[in-house]
Amino acid sequence: MHGPTRTAATVAAGVVMALALTGAGAAATIATASAAAASETGAQGWDVSGSFDTRQECVTAGDAGLADGSWAQYRCVLFEARWDLMTPA
Repeated sequence: MHGPTRTAATVAAGVVMALALTGAGAAATIATASAAAASETGAQGWDVSGSFDTRQECVTAGDAGLADGSWAQYRCVLFEARWDLMTPA
């Protein structure tokens, strides 16, 4: 009697976990797709000023541009496994 009940409980837990993970994956995919679309087409009012392997490299370049007055703000956007430095157009 415990075998079928335990199996049903395990299957139910697996389904719940799969749905939770799929939902989280879908949200991450949407966020990535949105960032990719913004980066690929250039977000309105923003230009791509560089592309970097890591977020830290992007932030360092963005901070350097702030320090030397090249731009007043910047964004680092993940696009196709690269970090794009976005600056105001």
